[in-house]
Amino acid sequence: MLTLKEINAIGEELENTFLLKSAPLAIKLINEDEIPPSCQQPSKDGTHYALCQALAFSRHTRHALAMFAEDHWCLWPVINFHLRELDEQDVDYVGRTYFIRDPQVSIRHFREEYPCIKDDRKKDGMAIAPLATCDFMPDCVMVYCEPGQLRQMLMASKYHSGKITTSAFDTCDSCGAALVPVLNGEKDYNVSIPDAGEYERSLCGENEMIYTISGDRLEDFIGAVRDLISKGFSYKQLAYDIKSDYARPEFYNNMFKKWGLATSDNLWVPGKR
Repeated sequence: MLTLKEINAIGEELENTFLLKSAPLAIKLINEDEIPPSCQQPSKDGTHYALCQALAFSRHTRHALAMFAEDHWCLWPVINFHLRELDEQDVDYVGRTYFIRDPQVSIRHFREEYPCIKDDRKKDGMAIAPLATCDFMPDCVMVYCEPGQLRQMLMASKYHSGKITTSAFDTCDSCGAALVPVLNGEKDYNVSIPDAGEYERSLCGENEMIYTISGDRLEDFIGAVRDLISKGFSYKQLAYDIKSDYARPEFYNNMFKKWGLATSDNLWVPGKR
């Protein structure tokens, strides 16, 4: 099991390895009596944030925040994390607003598919901090990245797990789409896209994506990242190189020989590009 010091070091390693423009974030569900020493609660200063704004504030300014119901300025995460409950009238009312043309389809979607934290994982709020400096053990890690960086992270999670990471693309409530499936233990890795509100109010770049990693899989993930680096497949090792008859792995040659296709003595060596 990773120590907190090792987790902080992984935060720095991820930033450097993938040339990230903002800090990977540590996320932990907490009760009000579990606020980490580093975390400031916005409402204590009379301030409120949408959750996406709190995430942006932490990853760009490297401050740590604690977000409870009274700190939120956006409806959706209050519902995602059961910070306040909805009665049947609320469900019909809010369910009609979920950016789906047909109100009845919208209500059906909201009732059946809307991402909510499981009862046995529910807490009063969450702690948010840069992974490199967090003073708590994260339940999950969020990485805001560009598609090329995401490609290499997906390669690492596939290398470790043997599975292709699935996505939760919702253009309303991207914070819930990104976090809830992983915090619920339904997925170890998740890809999502910042929604319109996150673009407008949290200043996300148009090319930014969100990769969410279970805290329980962080050690496996960074191990896979390091293995791929040793094989010459890190983000910084890849470069444009358009040429014919390029060096290929030996198993390519073996299969081409079996098929009666062209082979070459110019073999690709792991760790070299």
